[in-house]
Amino acid sequence: MARFSRFWRSPWSYFLGLSILKLWLIGHLPIRASYAGYDNLRYVILASNFLALNVPYDSFTLVRQPGYPAFIFLSYLLGIPLRFSQEIIYLAGGFILAWSCHKYYFNKSITFIFSILYIFAPFSFHWNRQTLADVLYLPLTAWIVACLIHISNSKTDRTLIAWSLGLGIGLAWFWNTRLEGIWIVPSIAFIYSILALKYWFYQHKIEFKKSAIVFAAIVLPVVVVTSGISWINYTRYGIFDTNDLKSAGVEEAYSSLEKVTSKKWQPMVEISRSMRERVYAISPSFRQLQPYIESDNHWRKSSCESGICDDYAAGLFYWVLRESVAQAGYYQSAPKTEQFYHQIAREIDTACHAKTLNCEFEKPLAFLPDFHFQYIPLWVNSIGKLSHRLMQSSLVLKLDSGEEDRELREQYYAQITREPANFFNERSYLVNQFKDRSIFAISRIFNLGFTVLLGLSSIGFGLEAIALVRTKFRDRSISFAFLGLLLSCIVIRVVLIAYIDVTSWFVDSGDRYLRPILPMFWLVICIGLTCFWKCFDRLLLTARNTRMTNNK
Repeated sequence: MARFSRFWRSPWSYFLGLSILKLWLIGHLPIRASYAGYDNLRYVILASNFLALNVPYDSFTLVRQPGYPAFIFLSYLLGIPLRFSQEIIYLAGGFILAWSCHKYYFNKSITFIFSILYIFAPFSFHWNRQTLADVLYLPLTAWIVACLIHISNSKTDRTLIAWSLGLGIGLAWFWNTRLEGIWIVPSIAFIYSILALKYWFYQHKIEFKKSAIVFAAIVLPVVVVTSGISWINYTRYGIFDTNDLKSAGVEEAYSSLEKVTSKKWQPMVEISRSMRERVYAISPSFRQLQPYIESDNHWRKSSCESGICDDYAAGLFYWVLRESVAQAGYYQSAPKTEQFYHQIAREIDTACHAKTLNCEFEKPLAFLPDFHFQYIPLWVNSIGKLSHRLMQSSLVLKLDSGEEDRELREQYYAQITREPANFFNERSYLVNQFKDRSIFAISRIFNLGFTVLLGLSSIGFGLEAIALVRTKFRDRSISFAFLGLLLSCIVIRVVLIAYIDVTSWFVDSGDRYLRPILPMFWLVICIGLTCFWKCFDRLLLTARNTRMTNNK
């Protein structure tokens, strides 16, 4: 009974209660169906493929990482509607992050504020109803950061190894959910570097055996899961990879195209028309793709939206190349597809060696746009734009149902998401209209409160900076390792997306790519509030002592 009473007085009873309220509020909101053939709809189709025994290979079979389709399929097997399973894993990520921060850094009030920010952020009312891998990316990022918090505060080898294993398991799922998982690695390296320095400072040595165990705990789950998925694909399709987006053949062909010299540099264009025309002349294989690549296809319109109307934006040409190979009939088996890409690379490389084609050195990383100094002001401007957008990204509320085409929902969504095709009609019920109004009201209150919290947090950081200078860093309210971890996640992600924005394709507002780091941004706000809280307490204590002295 005493344990039960302690639970209801703890922050976790609040988190549980608020989570139940959130689940009730979103219970009538349908999955946001979409026609997006490479994104939203594609993930649903890939998840449905798990139900089939033999799925023939084509250009879409392995077009995406398997982490998110596997999650959709798992939700289906458990009998949980997808809109609920996505909300539950979102809330679970928030819980583990809130618990970790409360254990080491935040008091009960600050933990409660973070819980409110996480659970009722307006964007989450539509974000968790999408069928995008990014939906899973956010709670997985929260899990990884939570593991790193425990690792940085571990007092025993057992704790360090256990949370390193938890990190490895989360990283294995994270790595196989989206292709750019490498961005989180510097933050992981940051925490382990601090640990290594701490061990060296206090023990004057770093134990090789323990370091090897920790390294294995992180890396082995990633290697085992990734290799297992690759082996399954090899036995079924003849390609040892988790997907065929960046297979060996594709990388080789793309790298060969990239090293052809361009007559004139054009911003945001990596493989220009002039480069392609010279390759057509020397490569019979690549020449087969010319009719589609140079046609007025739908990628032209997408490129024009990025400001490149006379060619292809760098980030889109890969998809043009892929579709042109499919149009030429080479996506009927993975080995033959790989062979065709390798053939393109060989023909280009032969021409380069024979000097019939002017070529540069091959880049160490394929698909990475060349850096030009002209990009620097645009890059800096994009970093500023995205940083400003990060502060507003959580405030966007959308309660639409997505596409309300019943035929689309019946054909693709209904079975695998366990949601009736006409479920969106339930929004007309009186109780559900009340829920919509309640969500709008919560959103307005959230927007007002968020502005106040952001302001108080900024003041808190300012007061903390003054206090640190006055005390020569002897009296501090924050953990620099914790703040460094959060800022490294935020800065690396923003800088990366900004570089893509100016070199590859226009990312628009960037919300889709920024939202996985929103929990880190909210934690930074909470650190500022902690500083404000403690500075305010110090002022009250000083005032009380002054009053007592005057009374004497």
